[in-house]
Amino acid sequence: MASAAARHIVLAERWRGIQEDEEAEDGVEPSAAKHRRLIRAKEDWFSHCYTFLVNLPKKEHIWCGYADIMSPFLETFHGFFDDEDENSSLRIIWRRISQEMGICTQCVCEHHQAQGFFDTEYRSDTVDPLLKVLRLLDEERVTEHIIQINAKIQLKEYDPSCHGAEVVSLMFEVLMYPVLLDDQSLANRFQIFIETIDESYEVSLSTNQQYPGVYALLFFKSCQARAIGLRLARSMGKLRRAVDLEPLQPLLQKYINFLEAEVLPSTSEHSRPRVQLKRADIWLGFKSFLGFLEAPAFEDGVLEKYPVFLNIVLNHVSDDTSDLSCAVSCLKASFEMLGCKLWLRTTLSPSVMLIYMQSLEALQDGEHEKQRRNVLYFLLHQVTRSSNFSALMRKNATKIALLIVQRGYTMSPPCPPSECSHMWGPSLISSIEDTSLHDSLRQPALGLIYIIIISDASAMISYKLKYEAVQKLNISKPAMFADDDDELPFSHDTKEKPQSCWNDFNVLNKLASHECKDWKCIPLL
Repeated sequence: MASAAARHIVLAERWRGIQEDEEAEDGVEPSAAKHRRLIRAKEDWFSHCYTFLVNLPKKEHIWCGYADIMSPFLETFHGFFDDEDENSSLRIIWRRISQEMGICTQCVCEHHQAQGFFDTEYRSDTVDPLLKVLRLLDEERVTEHIIQINAKIQLKEYDPSCHGAEVVSLMFEVLMYPVLLDDQSLANRFQIFIETIDESYEVSLSTNQQYPGVYALLFFKSCQARAIGLRLARSMGKLRRAVDLEPLQPLLQKYINFLEAEVLPSTSEHSRPRVQLKRADIWLGFKSFLGFLEAPAFEDGVLEKYPVFLNIVLNHVSDDTSDLSCAVSCLKASFEMLGCKLWLRTTLSPSVMLIYMQSLEALQDGEHEKQRRNVLYFLLHQVTRSSNFSALMRKNATKIALLIVQRGYTMSPPCPPSECSHMWGPSLISSIEDTSLHDSLRQPALGLIYIIIISDASAMISYKLKYEAVQKLNISKPAMFADDDDELPFSHDTKEKPQSCWNDFNVLNKLASHECKDWKCIPLL
């Protein structure tokens, strides 16, 4: 044991010396002789390292105890597929560490951390070929392991006491390093694996760690897999920081690029098929995924990296497509996380804002009114005073705000924002009085004042007429009106003129009249 420990120390020190020599060569033109000596030193080190690792006792895991020398030894895997001899040194080492990773989560962590080190510390043009080989080996290894476990389960040979460590290690690796799920064969088999395990044992995870692959399950085609992902995600809580999204970034980038172009990336650079995506699955995934993000994670981990994502959502909110519902849900979740700050990242679109407000109308307990007040305040008291927006954008913000107010009067049942009329009333009057405004910017103000006058007048007249009718009947509770649909005396038959202004008047009259008991007029206007 002492001898092995001493040899380990010597190998680690020798590698540090080689690294120092390599760093000394950076930026200078080394002599041919010195460069040859460095190459020979590395070759000797790799040979001695292999001899040391392959002769370690079976009870010792290579990655667990010797990561400091196994990590640089990965450099030799660049030529793994060049030698097809099953008894080659690389294949012997790979079989051993594969077996150890199959039952040990620490080995899995060390293995992937080593690849992460290569990815961040070396130039991509030099390290990418090596990483490509290692990722291919990982996909083959994990896929084969899943096939073996699924076969044991299917043949009823699975015994938790014997195979439990394998299931834990396998589940851990895929859920901790979800980039593996980009492999089509692996993803399909893992779906079967996790659904089968969940049916028998109900998968649960340690509460003191985040498993980013859980969120990747939300994008699966299988409803059962998505349900498992939702349950596990709820148990973990929300992702708070952008760094928490790093393991998911390759998949998020692929999903967003697919939504933008509806074209899958080329698979020519991959020897194994990639997962085939469908729009409906991706939209459903984002609809659920955004609900598990805190504002900083969403802003820095999604919007900052992929500014196009918000545009994609807005485009689908504006269009009458099958993706509308999910897009509106994504927009609502985005607004809930960032509030009015969200609109600083995009152009203000009246259609988008109105559709968004309509999507909030189903909210209960005053939440719709609260969100609407927030939007109106942002549009009328922040955008109009902010140098971040152009003069046209500031005027457009007022237009959008007035259209939102108008929507409150004309929706059924009506829900005008009369409680905050002090917020939007001055802007309404100002827009009406500003004759220099373009018609497209001034018309919403004229239309709104027309609607308010008719609605308030209708409500007051209806209240007066119904109150008088109740008094004549000597009803002791004057606030209890008869539920009749009698129209006001000035109602008019508009069947022959469906497009007339009188028809619009009649519609507004009916809306306000039915709500006259609780109607709040806007006398300040």
